[in-house]
Amino acid sequence: MRNVLLAVLLVISCTSFIVAGHLYWQKKIDNTVRQAVTEATEFQVTHEQEAKRMAYAKKLPAEVQAKIKRAIETNRPLRLVIAGSEATPASKDGWPALFEQQLDATYGNKVFQVVVKEYKGMTTKQAIEENIAGQLIKEKPDIVLWEPFLLNNNGVININDTFQHIDAIIQTITDKLPDVTILLQPPHPIYNATYYPEQVKQFQAFAKEKGYIYIDHWKAWPDYKSNELNKYVDPDTDLPTKDGQKRWADFLADYFIAK
Repeated sequence: MRNVLLAVLLVISCTSFIVAGHLYWQKKIDNTVRQAVTEATEFQVTHEQEAKRMAYAKKLPAEVQAKIKRAIETNRPLRLVIAGSEATPASKDGWPALFEQQLDATYGNKVFQVVVKEYKGMTTKQAIEENIAGQLIKEKPDIVLWEPFLLNNNGVININDTFQHIDAIIQTITDKLPDVTILLQPPHPIYNATYYPEQVKQFQAFAKEKGYIYIDHWKAWPDYKSNELNKYVDPDTDLPTKDGQKRWADFLADYFIAK
């Protein structure tokens, strides 16, 4: 009788052990499955978010798209340095700040790190003398959006010398930062200007000849011979008004953000 009882207890113990083991491993499997499903879902959501943000970049040059993609994947913001004359103000209501707001609203605030370098009254000759290229290099940019003092040069620096200066500055930057992307753009239009509009055309042709990326935001402004331009460019200061700052920022936002 005692042996029978021991046998029964042994069977019960073994059964309990087997059941407990089964429940333990089943729970562990369930947890693993749930974790895998969660990770897969998170990956899918992240992938979809990345794809959505990259869709906004589809109109940009391939090298800029690649930098945005890397910034998103590594969670390391790319450095966009915006440089220019007083037409490129560092103030909170200037077009660079308005442009940055639109970039962050679309791509998120961890994709672009914007730095604005305003050089009031500077010509390209002074930029060479004061080593502006070195200052920009120190910012370690991934992209430089440069308005190269064309309006300040007007009537002061010969247009061919202007182009030599621009080329020299770009070469200095790219020699030190071979992976940097340079985006060129002109200053804003001026109402009823005489020689300046032709110089801007020559600037665009120069950029094309050299293979530089040129952003033609003049197409967003009223014709320079139209009185309507005075709404966007102050005729007394020859600088963009509040409406002009917004128009410039909106054009660049449309360039960087495909709808």
